[in-house]
Formats: sequence, structure tokens, C-alpha cells
Amino acid sequence: MPSVSVCFPAYNEQATIEGVLTEAHELLHASGLDYEILVCNDGSEDRTGRIIEETARRLPNIRALNNPRNMGIHDTFERLYREASKDFVFLNSTDRQWETSTLFEMLPLTGNFDIVIASRKNKHYGTIRRFVSWAFNALPAILFGVETHDAGAVKLVRREIIERFPLVSRSPFSEAERLIRASRAGYRIVSYPVTVLDRQAGRSRGANPGVVAESIKDVARVWWDLRTKRSNRESPSRS
Repeated sequence: MPSVSVCFPAYNEQATIEGVLTEAHELLHASGLDYEILVCNDGSEDRTGRIIEETARRLPNIRALNNPRNMGIHDTFERLYREASKDFVFLNSTDRQWETSTLFEMLPLTGNFDIVIASRKNKHYGTIRRFVSWAFNALPAILFGVETHDAGAVKLVRREIIERFPLVSRSPFSEAERLIRASRAGYRIVSYPVTVLDRQAGRSRGANPGVVAESIKDVARVWWDLRTKRSNRESPSRS
């Protein structure tokens, strides 16, 4: 099995963060994998940051990161990606929608695929959020010819891909952009359907009007960037 950086963004997750990190430590420590756990407190207003620091002192292989203020989903995700050092990066949530144990179901697929997406069989969304999610995944197929499956879901990504492609997105559309660029360069992507639980802490910010507006701008940025660089496309480094 490859080595894995297991990453958690956290914003106002005091109700679940200690349990999530403790459970991840116990699972990974018992597995024999070469791993690290990274958790980034995104300027939480509750006790999340303090709990993370205390847990990191108590348990090995956990590295605590702190944003100086609330930076948002995109910047927090990208910081975790940059800090990761193992072969694959597994970026999970701390609200217990995806169990960390899902990682062990996805890992065997890395022998044949470079990105494994833990696509949600069930999305606990209202009407507006469901439409936003549909559009988020439909536009890449329409505009770029790339199926992103469930771009906002938890993923297991070869770190080489993260390092290789500079992104132009400034919103959570960066998750879709990375899949678009990887697919166009010949990397292999697969969807692994999983059942997710309802959110147990925090609140979703994916349908925030500001986030949606910035994502729409990012669709245009990515389309223009790929169009202007069409003559200099990346070629796959793997067969």
C-alpha cells in the first residue's frame, strides 16, 4: 500500500474534532500504513483550535496547522494539500459525514487509478444545495468534456498531481479544476460510491452566494486558461 497523508480541515467543529482525530489515529496506527495526519484549524471561533492542539500533543503523527484567520474552504484545502508529504493525500471532513475507515476501501484502487473519489450515494441536501451540486459537476462535462463524478466529495489523490498542476481557481471549484487537468493529462480517475451520514457538527458553506459567485467566475477562468494554453497541453507522465 502507498503512504498516505490524511488531512482534515476544521472550522467550528468542537463537537466532533477530538473524536474524529482519535479514531483516525487508532485506525491508521493499527493498519501498519506509512501515514501522517494533518489538521488545519481555519480560524474557528469556538474551542476547535485548542482541542486540536491538545490532541496533537497527546497522539503521535498528528500535525496541527492554524490559519491566522478564517480563510475559507479553498485556501484551507490548498494549504493542507501543500503541507502533505506522502504518496497519496486523503482529504476528509471533520463533521463525520465520511468515516475515515472508507480510506481502507479506497486504497486498493490506487494500483490502477491516480484519483479515487468517494462519491456520495446519498446527499443530505435541500433543493438549492442539490441544484448547486448538480451544476458544479455538470459544467465540467459540458465545457471541458471531463466527468468529475462528485467533485465536492472526499478524494484520495496522488500527490504528484497536486504538485504538478498550478490552479487558477480561487473557490472550491479548484476541486473540479484539479480533476479536469488531471484527466486531460491522462491520469486515471475512478468513482467509488459510499453512503455518507448527515452532518453532525458545523454548517455547510458550499451554497453560500459569495462562494457560488466566485465558483462561476472560476469556471470562466479555467475555460480561458485551458483555451489559451491549448497548444502547450501537459502530456501524461504515467501510462
